[in-house]
Amino acid sequence: MSQDIKPDVELPSDSVLTNRGKNGPFILIIDDEPDICKLLQLSLVKHGYSVKYVHALTEGMQYLQEHQQPDILFLDIHLPDGSGLEAIPDIKMQCPALPVITISAYDNGMEKQKALKAGASYFLAKPFNVKNLDELMGTMLSSK
Repeated sequence: MSQDIKPDVELPSDSVLTNRGKNGPFILIIDDEPDICKLLQLSLVKHGYSVKYVHALTEGMQYLQEHQQPDILFLDIHLPDGSGLEAIPDIKMQCPALPVITISAYDNGMEKQKALKAGASYFLAKPFNVKNLDELMGTMLSSK
């Protein structure tokens, strides 16, 4: 006798997960670590955000050029195909009002300073606390 067991959280079959029809703020994540992308995505969707992630800088830049601007961008600083830090000025030129939250496992003062100087709105160190993420999102969206 077999039973279908439904998980508490439905995992996405691809890189897009929405808040099931609500028109919440849209967030784009550019990060090469699948686990970080999924953790961010699941945490944000629970709070009503629509989320898409990509794993390469070139893919993220292409998405920004071809689609509607997201409300917030999470950008990894160190990506296999380029530097998120070096991409910030291009992103800000294309989308001047877009808040960029840089994320990095390198949590030192220098990385944070470079990111903020390049135009990032905030620096989030990996691993991050979900409670801090929730507070950050509230701050970011209330300041828009």
